[in-house]
Amino acid sequence: MSLEQNKAVVRRAYEGFNDGNVDILDEVFAPDYVAHFPGTEPVEGREAAKQLVGAFMDAFPDLQFTIEDQLAEGDRVATRWSATGTHLGEFRGFPPKTHGIPPSGNRVHFSATDIYRIVSGQVAEEWNTLEQLDVMQQIGAVPAPPE
Repeated sequence: MSLEQNKAVVRRAYEGFNDGNVDILDEVFAPDYVAHFPGTEPVEGREAAKQLVGAFMDAFPDLQFTIEDQLAEGDRVATRWSATGTHLGEFRGFPPKTHGIPPSGNRVHFSATDIYRIVSGQVAEEWNTLEQLDVMQQIGAVPAPPE
């Protein structure tokens, strides 16, 4: 696949997320997809990814992503994105934990730069850089540092 085709695969995932469509992962993620998050064990498998994204979208049902930049080289696509939404459901972390933080109604804005490995037109692996502390502060679960 070309670099532009690889970038389009990642863009397609974010388009689906913006529509609230977790099933987009059946199209763009490989069955043996692996996600790496700072400080946690990898999330393995498309079904586990659907649960993870679904839980995040449940916590922020109006979440909208914007791709700010994309760079591609070989089988990798680096994507800098931002997202805005409202904390209207229980937030259980990313990846989700067994207990969560009740809805605060707070608007949030956060961003990350993630790297995706594309194999045969699907995302096979992801290195995610979402800063959860920022999200936790915005929903009021953790105090913000003094200014």
